[in-house]
Amino acid sequence: MARTYQVISADGHVEVPPDVWVKYVPAKWRDRAPRLVKLPEGGEGWIIEGQPMLHNGQNITAGDTVRFRNASYFNPDGSPHVGAGDAKQRLREQDVDGIDAEVLFPPIFATKFLEGIKDRPVYLSMIQAYNTFLAQDYCAVAPDRLIGNAIVPVSGIDDAVAELKRAHSMGLRSVAMHQWPNGGGTPKPEDDRYWEAALSLGMALSPHADFGERQPNFGGGGAGTGDAQLAAALTQRTGGMAPILCLAHLVTCGIFDRFPAIKFYFAETNASWMPAHLWMMDDNYHVFRDWFKVTLKKLPTEYIKRHVMFGIIRDPMALQLRDHLPVENLMWGSDFPHSVGSFPKSRDFLKDAFAGVPESLKRKILLENPANFFKLDLHKAITETPR
Repeated sequence: MARTYQVISADGHVEVPPDVWVKYVPAKWRDRAPRLVKLPEGGEGWIIEGQPMLHNGQNITAGDTVRFRNASYFNPDGSPHVGAGDAKQRLREQDVDGIDAEVLFPPIFATKFLEGIKDRPVYLSMIQAYNTFLAQDYCAVAPDRLIGNAIVPVSGIDDAVAELKRAHSMGLRSVAMHQWPNGGGTPKPEDDRYWEAALSLGMALSPHADFGERQPNFGGGGAGTGDAQLAAALTQRTGGMAPILCLAHLVTCGIFDRFPAIKFYFAETNASWMPAHLWMMDDNYHVFRDWFKVTLKKLPTEYIKRHVMFGIIRDPMALQLRDHLPVENLMWGSDFPHSVGSFPKSRDFLKDAFAGVPESLKRKILLENPANFFKLDLHKAITETPR
């Protein structure tokens, strides 16, 4: 009987040693690429230009005891550690964990750490090299089960749009952003070029936790829906946790009015915080809108419920609070091979977490939402695992 999707993890990470993607960096800049160094006390660390050493630890846990350093991408015999191998190994690991597909976010070395490379052509070459590896060498083995997120460069709107289009041309379905498309921490009008391109290409927008600035700036007090101060005001009393500020910027910059079809998936946010925090966003809008002389067409939470999906990892409380949050906007992820994941017992975790949850809602969170967002065919047989 042909195998079809039963459980889709909407949050996993590609964690691989550098040689498999550095080969795509132009030879003249290859010596400036991130590299692994063995540490005398065991394991490895990443040497990345412009950054302190990044130790392997939580990023390569994969069901082992959590450590914050001295973890390794390799077993003692030199073979790849669980979670650090090639695409075929990853498919076998999905089988072990009882899942059928993963949405794959960038490895820890390929996120904000690459931003320490200040020479734009060199920085861009690293982003492009990783995206090329992801598309051609990794996801191409089973594009229906390995749904890769391309990295969006933070070197300006032209580079962001160009790499979005290049990722699409290579067959990738989704992009993970770390800053706004303009390359900065707050929205700007030129970002619309990027949103227009993403919508026209059908590329999913999948930031991991959030993007842009992480701390609100409460200084000043300018008015206008595009002003960062209004976004900051909406985050008061929420604790400033991700992705509250990013959501506030999305609401106040008017993107949902200009692009009514746009949707975002914020992975690994969890959701049990939502009942209080989203209520406070609406309440803050009522409190501060007269000062800013702003009238939104909808309440902040109305925009969020219509346009934003969220990823839960180890957050069964969100399911218990399902009557008090937009539970139909959730997806689940194993976070493999990172430390807070549920590998290799995800099926056991899901059985406990979804106890008492209606079967239709369970199917929506574990299957229908990720399939709809990433355009996966639930009726089509999926790629068999290589043996």
